[in-house]
Amino acid sequence: MSDIKKLCMGCMEQLGEIGTCRFCGYTDGTPNPPAYLKPKTILDSRYVVGRLLSYNGESALYMGFDNNEGAKVYVREYMPDAICERSRESSDIIINPASVVQYKNYMSEFVELNKSLTRFRTMSHIIAPSDMFYDNNTAYVIMPYCESVTLKEYLQQNAGELTWEQVKKMFPPLLTTLGCLHNAGIVHRGISLENILVTDKNELRLTGFSIPEIRTVNTDLAPELYAGYSAPEQYAASEWDGTWTDVYSVAAVMYRLLTGCMPTEAMARVGNDSLLEPNKINPHIPANVSKVIMQAMLLSCQRRIQTITDFVTKLFEEPSYMDTLPKGATQTIPIQITRQERLKAERRRRRKKSNAGMFVGAAFLVVIVVVAFVALIVMFLPDNEPPADDGAENPQGSSPIVTNPVGEVTTEPIVTTTPPETTQPTMQTQGVMFIMPNLVGEEYISVEESTTWKDRLEFEAVYDYSDDYDRGVIFDQDIPAGTELYPVQHVKLFVSQGYATVTIPDFMNEFGMRMTGEEYVTLLDELNIKYEFRDLNTPNIASGYVMGVYCPETSSGVGGSINVKDGNTLYVDISVFSPGMDAAG
Repeated sequence: MSDIKKLCMGCMEQLGEIGTCRFCGYTDGTPNPPAYLKPKTILDSRYVVGRLLSYNGESALYMGFDNNEGAKVYVREYMPDAICERSRESSDIIINPASVVQYKNYMSEFVELNKSLTRFRTMSHIIAPSDMFYDNNTAYVIMPYCESVTLKEYLQQNAGELTWEQVKKMFPPLLTTLGCLHNAGIVHRGISLENILVTDKNELRLTGFSIPEIRTVNTDLAPELYAGYSAPEQYAASEWDGTWTDVYSVAAVMYRLLTGCMPTEAMARVGNDSLLEPNKINPHIPANVSKVIMQAMLLSCQRRIQTITDFVTKLFEEPSYMDTLPKGATQTIPIQITRQERLKAERRRRRKKSNAGMFVGAAFLVVIVVVAFVALIVMFLPDNEPPADDGAENPQGSSPIVTNPVGEVTTEPIVTTTPPETTQPTMQTQGVMFIMPNLVGEEYISVEESTTWKDRLEFEAVYDYSDDYDRGVIFDQDIPAGTELYPVQHVKLFVSQGYATVTIPDFMNEFGMRMTGEEYVTLLDELNIKYEFRDLNTPNIASGYVMGVYCPETSSGVGGSINVKDGNTLYVDISVFSPGMDAAG
């Protein structure tokens, strides 16, 4: 059994002597939300519970360690916080008296779902349970740890998008696994960039399974839906969900990966569907792939591709010959002919070629006779023949007049040649037209580094404060989405500097101790708060610690508001150790 004191509760690696993990930066004693298990809690006399990783309205996920196996694990605890709470005296769950029936029903669903998932633990593209047990008036699920990053983090490390070549190499094993889950009656309902993990071998793992009630609105539990990835039927309790729900989410994930743009939220599309086809944003996406993604993201459940198997079949099938023909008013339709018909056609072609040779020879003899006859006439013409009238001269574009052997006047045809029609349109000097994407809500750094826009858009960042978007996120663009453009187009992107009005942070840390000036400044810089230090003589406190803060513009201290957009200044009093002196500013 490992010594718990030597384990980092953040990553379950060996903790150094200084108390701060050299691997993940976790500090022993970091405060934990009171509603969840405390780090170092032991479950089933075997599993060590570490820090809280995430939680939703159904359960909580913790870092963990299996003492029997000496291995890292994930610990998932059934914890529907809307209908229960944690006891202050122990780790037990206390159920709201009016919600006992719902609590038990949902726990039964939670257990049955994870029992079903255990059948897939031999499949390498899913994080499936390895152990389950009851404790603390609730249920626990143990899953093997996976060294990985989320697909969202992986995307940020790869300029915000992937090529079709990358996607079609990474996704088939995951889609095969998802198809097997569907065949077993398991629907995920929460597929998104956060619930797909990427290993160091670029292999995908599906995680984040939850009961249906957490993936639908209007239930007793707080729903966890993913804007842009959740299907429209998940926003209406009266609609049926199923395998087609996961089809929508997978297609939305691919849309995001290939275009670098977040798909429009499903409910925002209802009544005014302005979702652009992927290859209108990124023309490097194959046309058939773009078409299938749009079919998989149809708002109507009935019209949408119904199963992952059908989605994969359509997505990876080669485009037909007719799909590769240039679009136009008319097209040549290839007709398949038999071998016998081809032989007959070849014999007819040869006969025509032979007959054509005979006709050419005869025509050549006739031409020689005509030329000789004309030459004799010219020789015997009198020398004082008046010159031809100016008006009789051949006007440009008319035919010269000659006589045939029987004295009839004929017009010799003028043969003109024209260049053959090109089958491809002439490339315009300004390049290939494309559609301006909707970049609002995207991180500016990812957009700027994206290879999709490198040769088509020239970005200019305009920074301003916003109370609706986090720092570094695009909140507006000067060219509306959907505008037809030619490269290279200059576009202004308005990027959030952070919130215009923020809350003044506390200078006491989680242990109730004063922060140093340097530590506090780190918090202020993250919030863009302008500050000034003021020395404060302190007879009992060492130098360099924050003693108090005040913003005169808003008459506020810790917990009050400060307008960083207007340049409000926060005055920070820093201790100056002065033994034997009274505190003075």
